[in-house]
Amino acid sequence: MSADQVAWPTGMSDQDPAARGRPLVFAPEGFLVAIMEDADHAEQAKATLADAGFADRDLRVYTSQQILRSWERFQAERSLGQRVAGAFTDDPATIELYFGYARAGRSALWVHVPDEADAKRAIRGLADHQVLHFRHYGHDRQDDLHIG
Repeated sequence: MSADQVAWPTGMSDQDPAARGRPLVFAPEGFLVAIMEDADHAEQAKATLADAGFADRDLRVYTSQQILRSWERFQAERSLGQRVAGAFTDDPATIELYFGYARAGRSALWVHVPDEADAKRAIRGLADHQVLHFRHYGHDRQDDLHIG
């Protein structure tokens, strides 16, 4: 992977690694997730961040349908080792939160934020958007901000 590519911790598109090629434990670092009302709101928020200087490669929108299909595909394709590790490390509350939003038709804007300053800049950039929930996967902790 080149220096300008991002290793996304989620997503099962053709540009992402197969389930069996992913780490045993889901432990993203340097990402901000903004849960939005729907795909249109997420795309508008993505455009706002692009206008604010975030590179397109650092922004991804996942529709509710993509989130749910990706999870089904991941569950079907993961290895025995990933299943065993997941039994011990998957966080049921996080899974229910994220996929509960998807089942309700919500979309997610994922932003690659290598450092804390980038995360703060992204949150400020999204201040005028109707973000329902932020989750920041920092390098040493995870923070949540429920808005709606």
